[in-house]
Amino acid sequence: MNASAPLVSIVVTTYNRLNLLRETIDSILGQTFGDFELIVVDNLSEDGTTEYLSGVGDPRLQHIRHPNHGVIAVNRNLGVERARGRYVAFCDDDDLWLPDKLRLQVELMEQRREVALCYTNAESFLVDQIVSERMIRRRVRGNYFFQLLRGNYIPNSSVLIRREVFTELGLLTTDPTLREDYHMWLRIARRHPLAGLDASLIRYRVHSNNVAGNRAAETLRAIRTVKDVAALLNLSQFAVQPNLVFQFLKYLFYRFGRC
Repeated sequence: MNASAPLVSIVVTTYNRLNLLRETIDSILGQTFGDFELIVVDNLSEDGTTEYLSGVGDPRLQHIRHPNHGVIAVNRNLGVERARGRYVAFCDDDDLWLPDKLRLQVELMEQRREVALCYTNAESFLVDQIVSERMIRRRVRGNYFFQLLRGNYIPNSSVLIRREVFTELGLLTTDPTLREDYHMWLRIARRHPLAGLDASLIRYRVHSNNVAGNRAAETLRAIRTVKDVAALLNLSQFAVQPNLVFQFLKYLFYRFGRC
């Protein structure tokens, strides 16, 4: 690795979300840990994103314009391919990081070299109101992989991953019928230890694209994701089937129950 390479590479994908992106970038550049590069991969936005990023004036920021044709994983993968850091972090363009997020995760992963992925809890918010101070209620004390089979509890914007993992396992799936982040977490957890920080170190923005009916659709994508990973990893039906039933019950609740 180049001696001048940053310790962390942060990948943000965006498309026509300038007002939200400003807040996201501010929260990243305001981290108490500063040894990072920030790679913003823009799906050819037309709302002034290019002009805004050109004016940020921070040498750690790189702006790449690249079409993803509706598959966000394409641009996340491009960011990973351009990353030079020992670690890779993702952040969605509508989420926010608390100032100590990176510092605490880097400290953990530098101390625990066996951990391939570290995630944190999250606070969800709607405009100026806090919806939940702790989105993750699950306490994982055993096997992270089998807990993940029951459903994805790892917020995409919270992860810090050793870059070498992508060399070992490959990049995010670009199959639009699957949940690319969940697919990646399952593949990592099958091979390596994970760690979670219980503190809410990111803020997850709630809006019309991630509530109610969309939860049902995302749960169906999650079910397809588990099936795909099960086939990829040759998992036994004994391990997979009860978790698929559990996820299908969640789908029925989101689709027909009270949300």
